[in-house]
Amino acid sequence: MKHVKKWLLFIIAISLVLIAPAVGKRHEVEWNNRTYEIIMPYDEIEAWLQQDSEHVWKKLKEAGLTTVSVEAETLESLEKSGHVLLLNMDEWKHTLVLLNERVDQMPSRGLVVYPLNDAFPVASSLRDTFGDDVREVEINQKTYYVIEGNAKKIERVPLGYDEAKVAHVIERGFMVVLRIPDARDMNEGSVRVLQQVESLKNEHMSKLLPTGEQVAGYPSDVEKWGERWKRAGYALLSTEFYEAKGLTTLAKAMDVHVVRLHSLNLEQRKPNEAVDVAIRAIKERNIRALFIRPYTSEEIAQNIEKTVSVMKQIVQHMPSHYTLGKSEPFAPVERSSMATIGLIVGTTAFLFLAIRSLVSPLWAFVAAGGAFALSVAGAFLAIDLAWKALALLVAIVTPVYAAKPSSVQEGWRGTMMAYSRAIVISFAGISWIVTMLYGNEYIAYVGEGFRGVKLVYVVPIVAMVALVLPSIVQEPILPFMKRLWKHPITVGHVVLSLIIFALLAYYVLRSGNTGTASAFELAARQKLEEWLYVRPRTKEFLLGFPAYVLALAVINRQKKLGAVLLVVGTIGWLSMINTFTHLHIPLFISFIRTMYSLGLGFVFGVVLIYAYRSVWKWKKVIR
Repeated sequence: MKHVKKWLLFIIAISLVLIAPAVGKRHEVEWNNRTYEIIMPYDEIEAWLQQDSEHVWKKLKEAGLTTVSVEAETLESLEKSGHVLLLNMDEWKHTLVLLNERVDQMPSRGLVVYPLNDAFPVASSLRDTFGDDVREVEINQKTYYVIEGNAKKIERVPLGYDEAKVAHVIERGFMVVLRIPDARDMNEGSVRVLQQVESLKNEHMSKLLPTGEQVAGYPSDVEKWGERWKRAGYALLSTEFYEAKGLTTLAKAMDVHVVRLHSLNLEQRKPNEAVDVAIRAIKERNIRALFIRPYTSEEIAQNIEKTVSVMKQIVQHMPSHYTLGKSEPFAPVERSSMATIGLIVGTTAFLFLAIRSLVSPLWAFVAAGGAFALSVAGAFLAIDLAWKALALLVAIVTPVYAAKPSSVQEGWRGTMMAYSRAIVISFAGISWIVTMLYGNEYIAYVGEGFRGVKLVYVVPIVAMVALVLPSIVQEPILPFMKRLWKHPITVGHVVLSLIIFALLAYYVLRSGNTGTASAFELAARQKLEEWLYVRPRTKEFLLGFPAYVLALAVINRQKKLGAVLLVVGTIGWLSMINTFTHLHIPLFISFIRTMYSLGLGFVFGVVLIYAYRSVWKWKKVIR
């Protein structure tokens, strides 16, 4: 077996060499894309322009605003901006009575539109959008447009982009982002709005931002429009934590030319919190566009000042290696054939070696065969789900293999060697996961990304408990389970079980992107970020790694204590793996965070060792 192990280790080493350029390429692509932009919606700015418009535009420019988003006009927006007057059917009938007028064949429901100015081509837009459903009525030399149908829906149907408004924004020195209408608000005539998007493309307008719950064209025409907009030269803005139906299809149709966007509503956060959130988004999650929703609850002048103040702080406190300007999609990232070969042979050898050392040769062959089949399916049959399944398998096995030492020599040298072994194993598994789930869709978080974060937080701990349980109970597992099954249950057992269940539930619920944390922990995290640029994970440097270091120091003398500490230590290694499965986080951020955790965790582990030895000596003196 030793001879076989050497060959497997040699194959693993060659595999890591083959995939190294792919890992380096991803880091290079992320590092070279460090320009971000700040966007505000025109409809929020429009209310401010009623005062001194030139002064407002100047203040926003000085604060760091680079881009303005513009939505397609609707009757609702035209009424809000004072371009049209809208009347429902009851109001229209009352108006006719007052004017002593009569109109034949009035629809039972609908909307009446009266243009107030020529700033937007209302008449032609209504005819093009509603077709035969719109009717012109002239009363007292004034033309009204009667549209039959559901009034609420009619108000929201997109009529087209105000090209004069777009030109005005560009003249002020800003870029423009077109917001794509929600498919639920569109009718058959709305296709002209999507065509207009294509024709408006210029050097100042390069990105599109979908709105609502369904991407325009959903469900059948999303891919068609994505291909047309890609040919026109557009990129897509994808809003973090929100995905409209059809967005993944649209992004892939546009060759994943995607820029990640974070929407920041200033009314919902304190100013310093908003600044911190914006900076972390750019720095830690590959966000390259900030969509600022300004303050609206006070007087216009105060809203402007508060919004401008926050924007200036964001720009001022942003790390110096990030530049304010025109954001761009990440350069294409594709895995080479050599990296693919490295993945196939490397993961197969790694899983065989890991499972062989943890369980049995039979299961090792099963794991290796499964890994080989999945990698071949991913590589040659282009089954993306196969790569995801293999990545999940590696992510589950790696922390257990890293945390379960085969043997530990006495003394500091033995502890250091075992700790280093676990680090090497973990980074090997991480390298394969990063190279398996490879490409712009993962960097830009298009689609599902890595699935199974909760499993990686639970399964390795359960596996480690099963592996060390014989050492703790000092008998084979099956007889112990039979005896435990027949043991009477007391109230104390029930209470203890509920406590353990509550702790496990809290541990699982607070993990991942949606996890919760206490106010004290949030404050501590913030301080760590201020001191260290990026904070290490609490569960790693304060819990998992210190417990693991202590386990290595005591396991030869106190097997029960060492076994329990190994279970706790597994938390550090599985959290380390999970850090790198968040594929939208820059590699260098994950690497720095992990190195902090490993270093601080070892230091705290050494402190625990000395504390343990002091208590042990004190107990001997007492005796």
